[in-house]
Amino acid sequence: MRVLVVMCALLAMAFTAASAPAAGSSPAQLTKAGWSCFLPPPFNPNVHCAPPGQLEGVVSGTARAATFVVFRTDDVNAEDAAFVGTERLIRGDLYHGQPCPTDPPSYTYSWLYPRFGWDYYICHTFDSPW
Repeated sequence: MRVLVVMCALLAMAFTAASAPAAGSSPAQLTKAGWSCFLPPPFNPNVHCAPPGQLEGVVSGTARAATFVVFRTDDVNAEDAAFVGTERLIRGDLYHGQPCPTDPPSYTYSWLYPRFGWDYYICHTFDSPW
């Protein structure tokens, strides 16, 4: 039951986060609104943005879950960038093999620790480079 509640909360966060960027936001606009935007290592050339406090919570390991939005650009200051989708993160101790039905081709969560040192699993709403 707890897993179901966490998954429902993650889905609600993803849909909420996805609606604003799809309506025309950009990394520059989100940064001005207090979001944290960053460019992951070279294997993923898309800017990622997290609502205020979420990136810090993931880096410190205190966030139970987070949702990032992704833009097709390598410029964190881009005023105009195509919205790619969302990434749902769940802390390692809360991940229990849940499927990720929105992340082709594997449809599974990916562990972030080997690439970022974060004990979180990630599910994309788009075909990710993982």
